[in-house]
Amino acid sequence: MFDLIIFDCDGTLTDSEKANNQATLDVLSDIGINYTMDHALKHWVGTTLTSIMLSIQTETGRTLPDDIILRCIRRTTELQGAGMSPVEGAPKLVAAAKKKFPICVASNGERSNVIASLKLCGLMEYFHEDHVFTKIQVKNPKPYPDLFLFAAAQMGYAPERCLVIEDSMAGVRAGVAAGMTTFGFTGSSHHPPKQAENLKSAGAHQVFDRLIHIKEKLGL
Repeated sequence: MFDLIIFDCDGTLTDSEKANNQATLDVLSDIGINYTMDHALKHWVGTTLTSIMLSIQTETGRTLPDDIILRCIRRTTELQGAGMSPVEGAPKLVAAAKKKFPICVASNGERSNVIASLKLCGLMEYFHEDHVFTKIQVKNPKPYPDLFLFAAAQMGYAPERCLVIEDSMAGVRAGVAAGMTTFGFTGSSHHPPKQAENLKSAGAHQVFDRLIHIKEKLGL
């Protein structure tokens, strides 16, 4: 059915979106800018720290410190150390997928945080580090298709033969724009009740609320 499976990381394999966003909220609070977790989960999930900071500068009219992203990365690392869990069913899906398909990760996250979260969740053993692709390797992050196209090219497969598994609207849009079959996932702790509708509107070919259902769909 497919030659390559491309997994998103945060919210798809690792239940890390709340920790990532809490880190950003903490750093912003330290400089007197306060947002709620609800706002973060509604507007920031699936985007990059760079785009988040640009939107905050526009919204607040403030110039942010030059090292604001580095502070967020450090704070994320601190929160990851306090505990990180894989999404339910992720280890079984990845282990089974690796037996049948080439697999890789393509994430909008900061590279050090992505690799750390995969290690903390016991998932890095299934991926070669060179097969973890992040936004730093392309000009345009998700929702542009660049990252998925780059991952497919590096792995040596045609986009139309790739399956993307994504939990964010930005990620689904990127997968569809890349010409790849794109499965939406809504089973992480941060997903709102209407996330399935959101992912369908973004173009997801199918939407699943549990990773085990994707495993079954792929006959693994």
